[in-house]
Amino acid sequence: MRINTIVPGYISGFGGPGYVCHQLLEAMNAAGVDVSLHCVTGDNNLHSAFDRFSMPLWAKPIGYKLFSQDTWAKFTEWRYLRSFEGGDIAYIWSSTRINTYRAVRSAGHVMLTENVNTHQATSKRILDAEYHRLGLIPNHGIDEKSIAHECAQLELVDYVFSPSREVTKSLLEADVPGKKIIQTSYGLSSSEILAPQEISARAQQTELTAIFVGRIGVRKGVHLLLEYWTKAGVRGKLKLVGRIEPGARHLIEPYLDRHDIEHVPFTHDLRSVYLDADVFLFPSLEEGSPLVTYLALGAGLASIVSPMGGDGIIDHGSEGLVVDPHNADEWVDSIRRVFSDADFRSRMSGNAYNKSGEYLWGNVGRRRVESLRAALAGSENGVRK
Repeated sequence: MRINTIVPGYISGFGGPGYVCHQLLEAMNAAGVDVSLHCVTGDNNLHSAFDRFSMPLWAKPIGYKLFSQDTWAKFTEWRYLRSFEGGDIAYIWSSTRINTYRAVRSAGHVMLTENVNTHQATSKRILDAEYHRLGLIPNHGIDEKSIAHECAQLELVDYVFSPSREVTKSLLEADVPGKKIIQTSYGLSSSEILAPQEISARAQQTELTAIFVGRIGVRKGVHLLLEYWTKAGVRGKLKLVGRIEPGARHLIEPYLDRHDIEHVPFTHDLRSVYLDADVFLFPSLEEGSPLVTYLALGAGLASIVSPMGGDGIIDHGSEGLVVDPHNADEWVDSIRRVFSDADFRSRMSGNAYNKSGEYLWGNVGRRRVESLRAALAGSENGVRK
């Protein structure tokens, strides 16, 4: 089996869809699958033998000065279409133009795609409702054209990897046949799992720290979290780690003068952030399968998350609590319980840490290969069409 992949953009070593794709391909390659990745270019530290850069690493200082991102993306897709061999499986990420999907379909290759987030029809419905509730004009960028584009992509492919139960629900709501959906997850690397002694050192801390990590705006529910934190009145600190979205600044800034709330600007050093924390709070309204929640497992943090923010990663009552983002009373009660009950917090922390190995990228990649092989075998036996 050979999986020929395209992400027509830049592959960063610090997160994003390209990073996720690279980690998955490395894991699937280690599981015995021949893989290739066509992209524009990427960080030097992510370079692998299977990378097919359109812009050589040495050319990065001048590449985007000579040609636009769109030109490089089109060139990458052109090279991708000419790279296929008989029997290749096409793994096409959603930033790819629809004409490339069609060309691969016409060539007769089995096609995969990846729904990094919930279907945009679901995303738009959720976000429109929240912006209207807040009396704001929606500025999330999802329109009917982008929804139609996603629907067209999903219509063309044979299979779609869904990284969470919430993504799967959204795909089914958008009339994607269940037989197309391969349920899976994302993961974390071994370097993102803290050492046992680092976790045990938390017991020496006199004040508890909760963290939120991600873009600070409406989509992630930070405005709700600030309300719940204030009402909970616990002794401790809440750190908001990430960039504040301009459109949400007026919702966030009134809370930043409080002694128990701190804004930490975007940082690549998330290890230190998680090392210094005790609790992970993530009331996201719309997600795919957020990497920050997997990091909470690796850091052994007790978590309170929304279904979008961690259901399926966090089992309610085991590694944390899963609470509807708009259930204010339950969020307030949950924050108070996690902060006041040391035994409960310690038990969830231990469960989270013990579970983290299940989501190492190598294990995730192996499970994906197994699921894909089963899907392909089912197709050959007439189960799938």
